[in-house]
Amino acid sequence: MLVSPKKLRAVGLAIVLLSSAAVAQAQQAQPDPQMQAVLDALKALDAKPLHTLSVAEARTQASAADAARTVQRDKKISPYPETKVATKDIAIPNAAGAIPARVYIPEGKGPFPVVLYFHGGGWVVADINTYDATPRALALGAKAIVVSADYHHAPESKFPAQHEDAWAAYTWTVENIHTLNGDASRIAVAGESAGANLAANVALIAKEK
Repeated sequence: MLVSPKKLRAVGLAIVLLSSAAVAQAQQAQPDPQMQAVLDALKALDAKPLHTLSVAEARTQASAADAARTVQRDKKISPYPETKVATKDIAIPNAAGAIPARVYIPEGKGPFPVVLYFHGGGWVVADINTYDATPRALALGAKAIVVSADYHHAPESKFPAQHEDAWAAYTWTVENIHTLNGDASRIAVAGESAGANLAANVALIAKEK
């Protein structure tokens, strides 16, 4: 059976694409030395895959943040300049109960722009302590006040409880950030993983309102 040049080119292109994807996947699978050190430390802390654990076990086992702190301690990596960011723990009022939050304030003269940040964890695990590094780095790098807001966890709190918490945190930030030397006219929302979903929804609601 004869195969047309057009089909041959299509097959050749498919092979090239598949080969490129395989190479890219192999390259992505290789962590850099710093990340490998954290992964090794996490393994040494006996962390297990989350899908093998109960909710209670997943919430109490060592996290990647614990592993990173272990590497920082063992390798005597300086905590500066991130530790120069001042922090203030607060409680944001909400109909479902107060939401823990941490405010990160950079050095300098304000009023500062503001970032409202939501942590990751699949809506089930982690908190503002687990995700301390990102908002601290954001405050330092963006020279902005960062409000890292927690939210009620599933499965105890069902959808849309987490989104209601996120919107309450945004409303509080808009109305009160001036008391912490923040500029309410310059507020961004950000998040990681589940927190990114919350940030996106807050942005959509704010746009509608």
